[in-house]
Amino acid sequence: MRDRPVPQLPLALILSFLAVSGLLLLEDLFARPFTFLTGISFEAVRRGEMALLLGLAALLAARFVRRDLIHGLLERRAGKALPHLIGDVASLFVLVVGAAIIMTGVYGWDIGAVVAAGGLSLAIVGLALKDVILAVFNGAALNVENAFMVGDRVKIGEVDGTVVQSTWRSTTILTKARRLVTIPNIALGTASITNFDRPDKSEQRVIEICLDYDVTAESAERILLAGVIGAAGISLVDAPRVHAIRLDRDGVVYAIRYVIANHDLGLSSDHAVIKSILAHLRDAGIGVSYPKQEVVTAERRIRVADRTVDRRVLVQQCELFRGLPPDVQARIAEALIEQKVQAGAALIAAGAVRSSLFIVGEGLMKRLRARPDRPGFVEERYVATQAFGRRAFLSDLPHPAPIGAVTQSLVFELTRAAFAGILAAHPEIKVPLATNLARSPTLDITHATEVSALEARAERPVAFYLSLLDAIASSEANAR
Repeated sequence: MRDRPVPQLPLALILSFLAVSGLLLLEDLFARPFTFLTGISFEAVRRGEMALLLGLAALLAARFVRRDLIHGLLERRAGKALPHLIGDVASLFVLVVGAAIIMTGVYGWDIGAVVAAGGLSLAIVGLALKDVILAVFNGAALNVENAFMVGDRVKIGEVDGTVVQSTWRSTTILTKARRLVTIPNIALGTASITNFDRPDKSEQRVIEICLDYDVTAESAERILLAGVIGAAGISLVDAPRVHAIRLDRDGVVYAIRYVIANHDLGLSSDHAVIKSILAHLRDAGIGVSYPKQEVVTAERRIRVADRTVDRRVLVQQCELFRGLPPDVQARIAEALIEQKVQAGAALIAAGAVRSSLFIVGEGLMKRLRARPDRPGFVEERYVATQAFGRRAFLSDLPHPAPIGAVTQSLVFELTRAAFAGILAAHPEIKVPLATNLARSPTLDITHATEVSALEARAERPVAFYLSLLDAIASSEANAR
């Protein structure tokens, strides 16, 4: 509710009311001397005093209704400012009632005759002030219909902003450019009014992005959904959606729709979502489509959007296998088993014995790990090219925490048995593998939300991982 000045007592009106009351009580002090000096009848003077007293009482009552009742008590109970029009109409009604009481009670006039006699005059005045009268009625109708309140964000015609004032004549809006725009109420009768705060402040945002035709629709949907859900600092009301909306000259245009809790954070939410989507596209080696007529001389990254066709690129970009000979990377790629995980589905249950390493191809996976310092859990997230399940893969131990999909995901599984065969055939890769593992002790919890969980992971020396790799190779030799 906007701040209002503290109401001040109308001292002039109160003193005038008390003075006239005293004159009525002490008729010898004013009425009779005034009659003697002016020759006006005593009854006429007394009627004038009574009319003046009732007029002052009507002014005091109108002020009380407008400032203390409408814009005081009712505003405090409502918790927000009420339009000025309500107070103006209420005070006008009190004044009209006061005038009617004076005419009938003091002077004995017939109100019906007065209205009939003044009908022609009212018609002339009405024609002259038709726009003002129409504006008043439009303002009253808006308040009765409760189309908007002071403080609501609205769009009236082409004007978009926050309502700061609503009077009997006009409505004032503060635009996003910090400009005050005054709209006459007469224009509101035919204008379309959009209230962004009703029924709540949630808002659907839409971002369009164009991707090349060689990116499959399934891959685009997984990557873009992962980008929206992985955006930091936004509050989603509903699950985001991705649709291919048209085929453009340069590629397929996708519409990303998501609903945020507060429309005031629309631009910052778009920024966070676009930033996250670009990061996921970059991890997948995908760029936004560009006009094909242009000549681009920059080196282009290898695409890994469709990893069902080219898994070798995924292995090359996985940090665990980076730097291995190309023929070894090719054998690892051939050994990968594709796993499609639906959003919300579990891939591995806590305590499950599954001695495999998993690499995220597309989408967003998560794991809930118990906190090392106090009761509770830490959510770890994995995006494209990141691997998880290293503990079970290297040590043949049960998985300590459940792993599931946040969005529809494409995951590739490398079993311990398949890797043991590759390791036995290429023992020279043990040292670079152990080096990669030692350099990345937190490889599979890059997206942990708690720093304390990362700090709890102690780095292991290369010799530690060499011993684990030797054990895997030995198990293959024993199996033979």
